[in-house]
Amino acid sequence: MKTKSLVELIESVDTSYLTEQERVEAIARAQAAEYFAELVVSAMSWVKNKLVGKRSQFNPAKHSHA
Repeated sequence: MKTKSLVELIESVDTSYLTEQERVEAIARAQAAEYFAELVVSAMSWVKNKLVGKRSQFNPAKHSHA
């Protein structure tokens, strides 16, 4: 089952009580919110990948002692 985007959900709702400008604004806000959410997920994924790559350097059990 594919998850619908916010724009698809807005377009499937009865928006006859909204003016065209309000409807366009709601769609623009939904697109901006989806973009921001994807940006946050991408940033968190990037940080996670960087930290996992450095994990062996931070783990004292992996260091050899003389």
